[in-house]
Amino acid sequence: MNKLAGLVRRDFEDESVLVSGLPGYARRDEQILLADEIAEAFEKRGLLLAEAETGTGKTLAYLIPALRSSDKVLISTHTRSLQDQLVHRDLPAVQKALGASRRVALLKGRSNYLCPQRLKRSLTSAQPEIWQQKSLLKVQKWSDSSRDGDLSGLDFDVFAKGIGAMVTATADQCLGSRCGDFENCPLMKARQKAQSADIVVTNHSLLLADAALKSGEYGEILPGFDAYVLDEAHALPELACQHFGVQLTRLTLITWLNDVQSLLDEMGDEPVLKKELVEIGRELLDAWQKGAMEEVENHWGDMLKRVDARRERSEELARVADRAEQIAADIAMVREPGEGYVGWSDGEPDNRRYVVAPVETGPVLKQHLWDRPAAFVLLSATLRVSGSFDYSKQRLGFEDAVESFHPSPFDYGRQAMIYLPRTLPDPRSEQGISAMTDEMETLIRASHGRAFVLFTSWQALTQIGPELARRLPWNVLIQGESGSRDAILETFRSDTHSVLCGTRSFWEGVDVPGEALSLVIIDKMPFAPPNDPLLKARIKRCEELGGSGFRDIQLPEAIATLRQGAGRLIRSVHDRGVMALLDSRLYVKGYGREVARNLPPAPIRDDLSEVRWFFEAAE
Repeated sequence: MNKLAGLVRRDFEDESVLVSGLPGYARRDEQILLADEIAEAFEKRGLLLAEAETGTGKTLAYLIPALRSSDKVLISTHTRSLQDQLVHRDLPAVQKALGASRRVALLKGRSNYLCPQRLKRSLTSAQPEIWQQKSLLKVQKWSDSSRDGDLSGLDFDVFAKGIGAMVTATADQCLGSRCGDFENCPLMKARQKAQSADIVVTNHSLLLADAALKSGEYGEILPGFDAYVLDEAHALPELACQHFGVQLTRLTLITWLNDVQSLLDEMGDEPVLKKELVEIGRELLDAWQKGAMEEVENHWGDMLKRVDARRERSEELARVADRAEQIAADIAMVREPGEGYVGWSDGEPDNRRYVVAPVETGPVLKQHLWDRPAAFVLLSATLRVSGSFDYSKQRLGFEDAVESFHPSPFDYGRQAMIYLPRTLPDPRSEQGISAMTDEMETLIRASHGRAFVLFTSWQALTQIGPELARRLPWNVLIQGESGSRDAILETFRSDTHSVLCGTRSFWEGVDVPGEALSLVIIDKMPFAPPNDPLLKARIKRCEELGGSGFRDIQLPEAIATLRQGAGRLIRSVHDRGVMALLDSRLYVKGYGREVARNLPPAPIRDDLSEVRWFFEAAE
């Protein structure tokens, strides 16, 4: 047994300070085994891929090794809720119980921090609307007393108020050490704190953004670490598509045009250049509206030449020229995606988005992360498909990793029921939508509200959500209509009999233990749209290598998503509830049995009367 593993084992012994000092602690054998595996991975600088089902207690299993180790440790999560839980609740409680004095820092993405320079510029040189000026002045007053400049300390969302871009800086806009406000910059202070911390808590998006920066010419966001703990690791492949590709929008171009115009206004001695850029910019945006990317590229090149020729005039102008060069590279990538990448566009002209993404995320993750000389521990409640890690390993780019599975301690046979109706019409048909709505109403009446209704598409949500609100006597909260995600969840938790209707963002990272959530309804199997360009490219590559697009990609992806949605139901040993999947195709399609194998080990029923009995028995 290595030294760290020995320390961790002692912390879980019956007479330890953890057992006596951590409120609510209860011994969980799977948690202890997982903590031991994580400690070993730290010591050996190994790769550990661990599925820890709901109720295992994986958070404590990695916090103990992180706090007992002398390594510099990064803990990364996908959801903000888990990040906040770690920093404000879990880490302080465990540190206090252990008497551990390791320095902890929270580091968020730059859009979470005030940029004093952008705020000043917005108040002085811009001409904000009256409603914007009021919000800007509130931010200014708040900044005088804020200790960290974290915008979550405000009582309103700056982006919802329409001033987010006026008080924050993108990576392209940030002047770094050349900025006059560098010494007072909240982002730089947070990064400096992270540099000296023993444990840094961050999110996957920032980790991947940092990895992408390290591969280019723009330095780094995060320091080096001896060990990385990546919780909610199932989300990494999808995020990698965003961070190791290109996303180009009209707003990208307009933001650059506005910034260069503001800079030229401040300089005041380049009227010819300003006039030329205005004229070329107008032609550029006209070409964008037409979708004429060759013209866009040519116009952008004209502006780049003019600005680049004057880069020696000031550091800010040089920075603007650098940004123009990067955007020029992105436009070129959009026009001709590189080997191993696929490109597409979506949206109407004003909101058109051009995307380029890697067809396979495994190679880029391996290159940018796993090849580092450090320990990597990847955890999630849903890393396996049909009992195997193979699909996750392929998507993540792992060839060799220690695999470990830790089952849930919950008694699903007693606590839960799965309802799979046999006779519903195809959920994609008009008749199927009508029958599904009736079925949902019946189920929700049986549970007296207290339900999540999870949809696989916005179209289904907008068709069915308002109809349920009309029919049901309880408060029906609808994503996109009933406030922000956080506000909807807060209302749901406080209003015991309410019903929440949502799409993908509510399938994971949501924890509602207790009677407020007793029914989870999923409209149908969450297969990705078959016309998705990235999915089509992945299927093509898979089949070129002799595989099956459906069996090797579409089905595993749908099963992994389904497991996330089903995991919302039972969150503690005291919870009871029903998970309903309203897709009768599972009884007639060849993949039905495999899907059933991946559901929680609860009894499967096809009779609504048994669902009613289940809820009546609890009353």
